[in-house]
Amino acid sequence: MTVKDRALGDFSKALEKYYNSWGNLIARSFVGGLFTALGATVGLALVLYLIGFTLEKLGVLPVVGDFFARISEVMNHTLLK
Repeated sequence: MTVKDRALGDFSKALEKYYNSWGNLIARSFVGGLFTALGATVGLALVLYLIGFTLEKLGVLPVVGDFFARISEVMNHTLLK
């Protein structure tokens, strides 16, 4: 048996031990889920910021803001009657 074969066998045993452990599997899955959620949250925040910034520069955002302000006025007027 050569040194290369022995090292490969040791590596194979270490991989088998690592992947067959429930504790390691749960820990890897939990940490992977945390980073997936963090990445999705940061990504969504960046996309929404870019969309808002672009709409503001195009002058569309004030129209949307005025629309919601008008809806708020109508709701307040209706509720006060």
